[in-house]
Amino acid sequence: MLICVAEDVQLTSEQSAAMGPATESWVAEMDGRGVRREGMPLQPVREAATVRVRDGEVLVSDGPFAETKEQIAGYDVIECSSLDEAIQVAAKHPVASLGAIEVRPFVPDDWWRPADRRAPGDDPGYLMIHCVDATAPLSPADDCRLPGSPAGQALRAWDTETEARGLQLAGGRLQPAGTARTVRVRDGQLLVTDGPFAETKEQVAGLNVLACASLEQAVEVAARHPTARIGTIEVRPFVQG
Repeated sequence: MLICVAEDVQLTSEQSAAMGPATESWVAEMDGRGVRREGMPLQPVREAATVRVRDGEVLVSDGPFAETKEQIAGYDVIECSSLDEAIQVAAKHPVASLGAIEVRPFVPDDWWRPADRRAPGDDPGYLMIHCVDATAPLSPADDCRLPGSPAGQALRAWDTETEARGLQLAGGRLQPAGTARTVRVRDGQLLVTDGPFAETKEQVAGLNVLACASLEQAVEVAARHPTARIGTIEVRPFVQG
């Protein structure tokens, strides 16, 4: 679940006051049902850094990967028996009434979280959002899904290195943007549309949760990922509770 809102969304004082308790109630319900695995709010998009590697040069720019009105403000990993159930779970989230929630399945069995590497009370530092143009031609050498390809080998090396350094807390590949559903609730009516929340060339293709000491370190980690060479990686700090 990618939680998407406009930074300049106008809320009444009553709506602002109700948002925190409503979110806590949603989290408590979904945790109680065993549906929610994890989730965190993100800091504003102005805190993001976008990382690309082109011809061996690391290119870092401020801000998010997509120039759209709505931006990713948080995420939740949920475990549901069907897309319909996931849509119902998303519809109950308070952001669905003022923004949009993109529901997208992971590649089967691809989301992982080495819980033994995370001490109780430790907070993740950064979300690494992989963004790729799914319509662009990809050479076999650059396809991470092919185990024997240079990109596939580089991905395994990246996973091994970041885990050994204690920097990667979780991660997973998402299925294509065409499998997504965008959920909104307006005036009590559930509105579900096919596809992702943003009409952009590049779409979110995967997520990694990092425990880095600084944005600079998170950028360095992101720049080593194979996606940075063929797409874009947005690195954004979490809101720390």
